[in-house]
Amino acid sequence: PPPSPPPPSSSPSPPPPSLPDPCSVDRTLMAPIDFLSSNVLYNNLNGVGPTTTDPTQILVSNVGSTTPTSGATMGMRIVSDSVYQAHKPNRNGPNAKGFFVLNIRGEVDTILNFTFVDDNSQDPVTVPNFVISIYDFDRGCSGQSAGLRNKTCDGGSFDLGEVVMAKSSTADPAQGFDAYITSGGTSEVEIGAVTGGWTSFSATLAGTGADNPGKVQGLTEDQLNKAVSLYYSNTSSFQLRVRLFPPPAFNATLTDTGRNILLSGVVLDFPGCPPPIPPSASPSP
Repeated sequence: PPPSPPPPSSSPSPPPPSLPDPCSVDRTLMAPIDFLSSNVLYNNLNGVGPTTTDPTQILVSNVGSTTPTSGATMGMRIVSDSVYQAHKPNRNGPNAKGFFVLNIRGEVDTILNFTFVDDNSQDPVTVPNFVISIYDFDRGCSGQSAGLRNKTCDGGSFDLGEVVMAKSSTADPAQGFDAYITSGGTSEVEIGAVTGGWTSFSATLAGTGADNPGKVQGLTEDQLNKAVSLYYSNTSSFQLRVRLFPPPAFNATLTDTGRNILLSGVVLDFPGCPPPIPPSASPSP
């Protein structure tokens, strides 16, 4: 099997939370989060740009509302620790495909803090139920031409991949996730436990640009196998920790590389789960 990414720390950690039934979550309760219709107010995470005159954060408005029936809109603020660097900062923010993109430079292990805020006051707002889906966990494969590339990197060697970490509500009751869901037995996402209460999500196989998701919903089976959904409740904020890793034989200068982390607020249609039932129309008077 392909090599697994080294953990940030070798100290013992508690096991990750148990995987729930992917079909058990009531998707009708999730806050409607849609980055496609959002507006960028600031885009200068940790001062790296692309708009270096903005405050050192990313702030977007109109990402959704706190509940499916709420009329008030909310935004989202992202701030980082002082370690964050981007390889291509102009990619940060919502894109035309509906993803929220965070570009991370190699040799970076950074913590990102996300907070939902009222669009008018910009004060934090508590969201009763929401999901954050993370897409396209894969690894590069050097030593192969694009036409020969395959998931197990036969004839080549694995190179740069990402590890995304989050804390469960057991490790962080104030802003941890309640459950994570993958595609199950066919998933290409490896789950691990990292010192400090972090649950890690990383790629086990290689990928190419051709298998990148083109939109937040309607994913192919292969794209679903490289995704994970995190479910949260009753919080205004959450944290993600991101690091890029190479295998031991990877000799490139990591500061010349980077990867995009793709996020959405969409509940993914994992195999075996029935599609969500739309709310019934109100009877005519």
